[in-house]
Amino acid sequence: MTDTDPTDRPTRELDEAIRSDALDCVMCGICVPHCPTFSLTRNEADGPRGRISQLLGISQGGLAPDADVTRHLDTCLTCRACEAVCPSGVAYGRLIDNGRARLAQEPNPAARPKPTARHWRWLRDQLLTRRRRLGVAWQLYRLVQRLGLGGIARRLAGPVGRALPRHAPGPISRRTRLPVAPTTRGRVGLFVGCTGAAMNANAVAAARTAIAAFGYEVVEPAGQGCCGAMHAHGGEPGEANRRREANAAVFKATGVEAVVVVGTACAAELGALADSHDITVCEITDWLLARDKEEWPQVAHLDYRVAVHTPCSQRNHLRQPEATRQLLASIPGLELLEIDGNARCCGAAGMQVLLYPEQAEELREPKLESIERLAPDVVVSANVGCATHLAAGANLTVRQPVELLAESILAARP
Repeated sequence: MTDTDPTDRPTRELDEAIRSDALDCVMCGICVPHCPTFSLTRNEADGPRGRISQLLGISQGGLAPDADVTRHLDTCLTCRACEAVCPSGVAYGRLIDNGRARLAQEPNPAARPKPTARHWRWLRDQLLTRRRRLGVAWQLYRLVQRLGLGGIARRLAGPVGRALPRHAPGPISRRTRLPVAPTTRGRVGLFVGCTGAAMNANAVAAARTAIAAFGYEVVEPAGQGCCGAMHAHGGEPGEANRRREANAAVFKATGVEAVVVVGTACAAELGALADSHDITVCEITDWLLARDKEEWPQVAHLDYRVAVHTPCSQRNHLRQPEATRQLLASIPGLELLEIDGNARCCGAAGMQVLLYPEQAEELREPKLESIERLAPDVVVSANVGCATHLAAGANLTVRQPVELLAESILAARP
């Protein structure tokens, strides 16, 4: 793979798309205080209004991109908090993705987005988006932890080590992987994502249990792969589209009535398939909430105080900020607690936690302080990237909401 993807949109077309979206912005500034990176630097160039101005200048030929300009654009978390409050409806997420695709075509390597560098692309394409390889690496890390060498491993592994959880949870009981109800209501595909054999393995197992308990057959096609989110946000929209198309073909061939995704970021990326391929894509929390009352299995009381983290992908991309709370409210006994600053990005943001770890950790710290004050029994997050990032900063395990539902379902069994 070359430094730029020749099958992506040409520079002129990208410039036109950038100008079209950028000119929708009236520079009112309502978005600025909602931007997490602006809150850190107080630099207008690190806020949505400043980034839009820079992209407009680049697209009109009045601003030559260099390393400084690219860093301002690169450090955007694509959390889309600005887009959620914009009174003019500026499509900021599309704008910043197109901007990075435009910068990826710059002849000057210093002006290209950081994710396009050869070593970062190798890490992404050869490990982070390879489910089996990442699963093996995760098991090795768990083994190192059991030997008492986890801290040393994290220090030696550089940015990757800083992003690893301090406590890597082991696999949940095999009992959670068994069907718990007869299959009568339909067939759904389960998209497990790149982390489905690693950090998100327990959530995937819980999703299987929950879907089966609701009376549906779970189909996991072997040919499914990366959703393409890291490519879309890293300046390679062509590669992101190819990965979405590949997944569409795989799931279409199974004849399932819906594709259920374990993870909000992947669900947001694959959501475009609903229009392009008439495929129903649902994040697992949302799919469970959509079940009729008569489909719900018996659930047992769980005596937990639960701190709820709301990922940006759930709040601003999927526009389902209350989904986790609504699902957990169906489990008797849970006390739901709100983490301070839930509306602000935790800093994980896909590969951003590796590319700009200091920024990611600074944004994470207030959330960890809030969790410490709350002293919950359990912390939940519907996005595996956020969950891993939080667990890397403190000695805690962050679970996917469906894990608590599966635990409650199984506890209610005779």
